[in-house]
Amino acid sequence: MIELTRREVLKGMAGLGAAGALPHILSGSAQAQTTKKRELVVAQGGDISKFDPHFSTSSNDIRVSFNIFDNLTSRHPNGKLYPGLATEWKLEGQTTYRFKLRPGVKWHNGDPFTSADAKFSIERTYDAAAKTMVATALSTIDRIEAPDPLTLVIHTKKPDPLLPARLAFYGGQVVPKKYLEAVGNDAFNAKPVGTGPVRFVSWVKDDKLVLEANPAYWGGKIDADRVVVRSIPEAAPRIAALLKGEVDVITQLPPDHGERVAGNSATKVQGALYAGLYVLAVNSKRPPLDNPLVKQALSLAIDRDAIVKELWRGRGIVPSGPIAKGDNHFDPSLPPLAYNPTEARERLKKAGYKNEEVFIETTVAYVSNDKTMAEAIVAMWRDAGINAKVEVIEYSVRAQKNREKSFKGMFWSDPTSTLGDPDGMMWRLLGPGGPQDYWRQPRFDELGNAARFSVDEKFRGGAYREMTKIFLENFPWIPVIQPYEDYGVQKYVEWTPNPNQQFEIRRFNFKFHRA
Repeated sequence: MIELTRREVLKGMAGLGAAGALPHILSGSAQAQTTKKRELVVAQGGDISKFDPHFSTSSNDIRVSFNIFDNLTSRHPNGKLYPGLATEWKLEGQTTYRFKLRPGVKWHNGDPFTSADAKFSIERTYDAAAKTMVATALSTIDRIEAPDPLTLVIHTKKPDPLLPARLAFYGGQVVPKKYLEAVGNDAFNAKPVGTGPVRFVSWVKDDKLVLEANPAYWGGKIDADRVVVRSIPEAAPRIAALLKGEVDVITQLPPDHGERVAGNSATKVQGALYAGLYVLAVNSKRPPLDNPLVKQALSLAIDRDAIVKELWRGRGIVPSGPIAKGDNHFDPSLPPLAYNPTEARERLKKAGYKNEEVFIETTVAYVSNDKTMAEAIVAMWRDAGINAKVEVIEYSVRAQKNREKSFKGMFWSDPTSTLGDPDGMMWRLLGPGGPQDYWRQPRFDELGNAARFSVDEKFRGGAYREMTKIFLENFPWIPVIQPYEDYGVQKYVEWTPNPNQQFEIRRFNFKFHRA
């Protein structure tokens, strides 16, 4: 196998942009459609792995689950919290929240929604026996009461000012107690029932998911009769489908194709700076990645500026640590993560690195540019004397490794800042028992737990600064880029993307404009 230098890899990948990756015939291929279309067709970069919202935080899955299911609270694209299944909430004392629930809501199977469903759903997330993927999302809760069908009372272990925001994202989706207990987890995952604006019809693996509009949705019927989600992993055919008018929206639009989509008369680019980071998550339990000096070297050997410029056409920024720009307690004084291959070699030498293999296990289009970035980074690492390899794995394999925490090196993750606060990203994922708990450090744990329950923002800011310092010594993630999440959209679709990947199709942010 020929090993390319990082410069050759970047140059070659940048050359895949524009016309190189697409058939020549696409240059005028958007076709006008004369009939009013009531079916929204969305193409994303990978298939669904789980419909049960408590067992996946994959971006491909949440684009679907946040439309089938509702949360008690809802974070709109403007970043503000709005009522969801709860119409109002108030804090009583320091540790008790009282939620008034929306009357008259029905599950997709016709059963009434009540406080018993909300209580069951939230308790399920942190039930150790349930082994959910969102176990840390709502772990500040001590106990829950449902005194009547439309009242939910949540008691937290300590003051938690972020609880209403927590309920708007991962773990906060409400599932039907009666139906789920009757059919069991597997049958529920195969035929999910929610209260959301669309309901499940059918799914053919690696082909398409069909959803239909919920005519009785409490938020009003969406401006479509059906929503079809197609899995098209490779960027070129996904873009071709948009330009030919076969699909209405595509996710994960590579930056090097943005001009083609924007320049086409029938399509447009819509995007937002991602409320999170693209990182190489690290299994720090496996040698040589258990040595902080090796991980420091891996970070120093990545030319992130080149990745942003060449692979992302400038549609992203270089991170400075584990907290995304735009987040509460983001520290603007921190410099971007450094590129210094000479220093990387020194730290490898100091670490006693003996040419052990270092793996990136990547999918294709789990996140935008994942395979191309992995190949570029591995080439950079080889230039710095690191024996690095890329292994391409399927989505189902990634999902299994994620559940089992069995990655043999590094893997792409796109941690989302669910709260606009480090507690909703860094601590939720990297804290004890979190989905990416491959590493522990006592002081980091002490600070994260204290900051979670503090109402003193000055203290919290100081805690996150110290946690960032510990993070940059140990690198449980290797942050690579905070990208713009870009979508290709037909011009007759009016849709506002959410910076945190929720991809909601609801009346407040989606409308067809077809003659």
